[in-house]
Amino acid sequence: MVYLENDRFRAAIDEKGAELSSLIGKSDGTEYVWQGDPNIWARHAPLLFPVIGRLKGKQYTLNGQAYSITQHGFGRDLEFSISKQCSPSCVELTLVQNDITKRMYPYDFSLTIRYTLDGNQLKKEHIMQNPNDIPLYYEVGGHDGYNICLSEGETIQDSYVQFEGTNEMHPLRLDENILLTGESDTVPLDGGRLWIDRETFRTDAIMMESPKIRRLTICSQKHSKKITVAFDDFDYVGIWSAYKPFDVPYVCIEPWSTLPDCSFLGQELEKKVGVRCVAPHQSETLTFTTIVSE
Repeated sequence: MVYLENDRFRAAIDEKGAELSSLIGKSDGTEYVWQGDPNIWARHAPLLFPVIGRLKGKQYTLNGQAYSITQHGFGRDLEFSISKQCSPSCVELTLVQNDITKRMYPYDFSLTIRYTLDGNQLKKEHIMQNPNDIPLYYEVGGHDGYNICLSEGETIQDSYVQFEGTNEMHPLRLDENILLTGESDTVPLDGGRLWIDRETFRTDAIMMESPKIRRLTICSQKHSKKITVAFDDFDYVGIWSAYKPFDVPYVCIEPWSTLPDCSFLGQELEKKVGVRCVAPHQSETLTFTTIVSE
């Protein structure tokens, strides 16, 4: 585990998956990251790489070759190395190809995750380097779970996700196989608020294109604490929590580079909606930031 700290917050990063495992406010000890529960959802904030979501037939093709890979890819389950401890409030963790990744994803690659804790903001940069002589296609995203019900007596029904500058959202439709259909719905929001209850995620994540949505804020009507996720570099976003027959006290905000598989497209990686492409011997960086208001 790697720890970052400043005068306001303390963060813990697990080398497995370069996963944010804790973010604690020093003023009152509030834990803002979901701590995992195997009976609900055992993860905290997994990295999605090199694919996002479910794949049609649990595989994709690249240059005519089929590759089997698990939902959300392998990034969340592999050990990253600490490549640079920049300061007490900044660290870089890196994953490169190995025999395990080559069976699922044929490229050589270097993916560095840089976390920087600055005031009340935790910035997460995804730096993808392509050492190959050919273009590299990939998908990357976040799946960060944030605690709700932060005060005594609070219920999930007190929580909402605030959308900026709009009073409606346009969730993408899923078919019976939980693949995107290419259609969307228009859902009104109460003053830009998506209220949370037990039924909010009955049909899985709320997935949206985000040309006008670049930040979402988790709020409560019972206190002033807020968690904002700003994701200017990501064109798609999901909102999710496990669907259970009881209240689940967390919500995930998930910035995505790419959409999960669509029923109307084939399995070619390079043709997926929003797939990223890095030119030979080049790199690119995609960033999202968690902002805590206490």
